[in-house]
Amino acid sequence: MAAILLDGMDLVVLGLAGAAVPPTRARAVVARARSKGACLVVTERRWDGADIRIDSHVAEYTGIGQGYGRITGFSVDVEVSGRGIRPRSARFDLSAADGAVGWTTHTPEQSTPLPQAL
Repeated sequence: MAAILLDGMDLVVLGLAGAAVPPTRARAVVARARSKGACLVVTERRWDGADIRIDSHVAEYTGIGQGYGRITGFSVDVEVSGRGIRPRSARFDLSAADGAVGWTTHTPEQSTPLPQAL
């Protein structure tokens, strides 16, 4: 299905929901994306042979337990790696300011770590 979508779209986001894709099929889909000049974004699973890998998870949130009664923002730890690039990591904050949602440089003030899973 993704290969067919790549014929007519510049960007295809493929959510695998944990499903495994055989390496031969993955190579064929990547080759189709390259030949069409399209971008393939794969979520919820590793995709062998990817040019760039972006891993992220929510690290902290703001608002809860600080008198607001709701989450007002959160911080995301992001790691980027791939072929020919030096691995990098950073933390970004996402929150609404002046009615617009946007990313800002992480500041540890007013953030609360997420509880660790048992």
